[in-house]
Amino acid sequence: MNIHQKDSDGLLLVRFKLKADHTSAFEKWKSEAIERISDFKGFIDITTMNQLKDEDYYHILIRFDTEENIIAWLHSDERKKIFNDSAISWLTDRQEVIHNWNIFWFRIFEGTKKWKQWAVTFIAVYPLTIIIPMVVKLIAKLIPLSFFAGIISALMISGFMIFLVLPFIHNLFKKWLHE
Repeated sequence: MNIHQKDSDGLLLVRFKLKADHTSAFEKWKSEAIERISDFKGFIDITTMNQLKDEDYYHILIRFDTEENIIAWLHSDERKKIFNDSAISWLTDRQEVIHNWNIFWFRIFEGTKKWKQWAVTFIAVYPLTIIIPMVVKLIAKLIPLSFFAGIISALMISGFMIFLVLPFIHNLFKKWLHE
């Protein structure tokens, strides 16, 4: 399996549910589907994530070398044979989404006005720029940091911003952002 991602890589996410007691039919269908997909132009790899609980979705991540090859796959006869077969009536609620690596970090702001993005980002950044330097100063009293204090502050602010504060703030303001 090739785990190295390039900006030109394309990722197709297929999400679906199974009707009750059709796991064996799904496993047979999945092996045939993987065989067809893996022979398609630009195919890199495929990952299947089984459902976590009974009502949850199955997810299949299909990686191609370019987004163009994903689009070709979506319009191909091979794909139609896989998903339009009447024998797969047990597969329900199917959704397919192309993921673009180039917009990964900012996808939550897709279609949002710039001034709203700025306002939410400011709300997330401002407290961090006040609190984190104070914490780093306290640490610097115990351990001499000199030059590294600024680097540590920047790392902590950006880390908290991306992984904790911005997702929380976005969820808080989600409705307003996308009005």
